[in-house]
Amino acid sequence: MRTRPLSIAALLVAAAGLTACGAPDDGPGGCEPLVPPGAASDRVQVEQGEGAPTVEFQHPLVSDGMQVSHLGGGDERVSRGGIVDADYVVYSGKTGLEITSSYAAESAQAPAAEPLRVTAGGESTLGQAVACAAAGESIVLTTSIEALFGAGAASEELDIEPNDTAVVVLEVKEVHPGRAEGSPRPGEQGMPAISLATDGTPGVTFPGSPAPAELRVMQSIAGDGEPVAEGDSVLVHYTGIIWETEEVFDSSWERGAPTAMTIDDANLIPGFVDAVVGQPIGSQVVVSIPQELGYSDPATRPASIGEGEHLLFVIDILDRLEPVAG
Repeated sequence: MRTRPLSIAALLVAAAGLTACGAPDDGPGGCEPLVPPGAASDRVQVEQGEGAPTVEFQHPLVSDGMQVSHLGGGDERVSRGGIVDADYVVYSGKTGLEITSSYAAESAQAPAAEPLRVTAGGESTLGQAVACAAAGESIVLTTSIEALFGAGAASEELDIEPNDTAVVVLEVKEVHPGRAEGSPRPGEQGMPAISLATDGTPGVTFPGSPAPAELRVMQSIAGDGEPVAEGDSVLVHYTGIIWETEEVFDSSWERGAPTAMTIDDANLIPGFVDAVVGQPIGSQVVVSIPQELGYSDPATRPASIGEGEHLLFVIDILDRLEPVAG
């Protein structure tokens, strides 16, 4: 029976300050990885198949720092700041035992963890590991248990100490843009001006006038993908701001990862749905939403939003997602 005493959620935030000591001069597809391969990562053999891959390495395996080996395959390579979806399995380099996995478990007592969604080139251990990842390829990461799961991570049951080596095998399923990649559009009178940081995070400058009385949608970046239809599942980055106070009340950019959502009234406020439906993938839209098309019910309205206040959303429509097989 598999045991998973370590939290996989820590994979996304551990070792935020970890950087590679040097990267190769060139890499897969002409992309320059942030972390070079090494003797440990190159010793891990991976064979893809149905379900979890077959992984072989001689243990104990000790990694001298963080090492990443790309095993080839795939054709759509992620850009820096893009989003990588991957299944994974983590082993102890010391014992060869599995620690955690996103693949279907052998027992209902040990359910599979969620696949990863991580920003390529980000500051986390995994963010650095998946720089230059391509959909369809396998990546081997070797690093310490502590760097992967956080300070003090250990398991007496699995004989794991913080300084032991972790072996991570990632199977990259999809890559997505990390920001709207279309053509900039001019601003509109009475709507906020949008500026962008280097990573695509929007800055918002309000016009100093009251919010529009009716729903108003402005396309600030025009994408060239297929239009979004009601009921589609899409990957978006967004920031929600209260117009009257200019306070952010919700932001996927602040959380550090985009959000998957189904565009319909059962899941979202009506004004958000109206803003996204019909917009091409790759677009950024700015929408001012009156309260009757937002959180109109005081019982479900976030406490930070006052009676009668308008909402302003900046939304990057990154990609359409395939429906999850049921």
